[in-house]
Amino acid sequence: MKKLSCLLLSGLFCACTSQVSNVDTWNVVLKTNKDGEILRGSKGALMDAIRGGADIKIGWGGKREDLSIEHLSSPIWLAILSEEEVMAHLDPQVLSGIDWENLNANYKDPALLQQEWRVVLTTKGDFDAVWYDKKADTLIRRWPQKHIMTWFAKGSNEKKADPLFSKS
Repeated sequence: MKKLSCLLLSGLFCACTSQVSNVDTWNVVLKTNKDGEILRGSKGALMDAIRGGADIKIGWGGKREDLSIEHLSSPIWLAILSEEEVMAHLDPQVLSGIDWENLNANYKDPALLQQEWRVVLTTKGDFDAVWYDKKADTLIRRWPQKHIMTWFAKGSNEKKADPLFSKS
């Protein structure tokens, strides 16, 4: 009887701990190519996740023959545009330099400490980056780009959500 009780308790424990709730899991809700064509998921699922209050992260990257980089960021501001596209602003960053030979990041270049990197992304694959000199209050560089993007949601209830402007 004692063995049976232990076996049942351990089985119950394993069953409870092996299930990860949707609230704790990051799920890909949309992946697009550089032109915003859907590779996985849907824009509707992303909009429903946003409207449902889910946490959102966006991933993108680049690869050459010898180097690659992947980024993952949580937006500070999201907007659903005409119920068709999503745009996201990332938190402004002071960028580090990268020592590609040793794959290390650093702040050795003091000029970079005055520069702030700002980005707005869309589900159309648009990635508009600017470098801004905070001290001089001037735009240093603007670099519009297109990227493959992966949009993740955490805590989504996967239900159809009403637009945030609706009265229901």
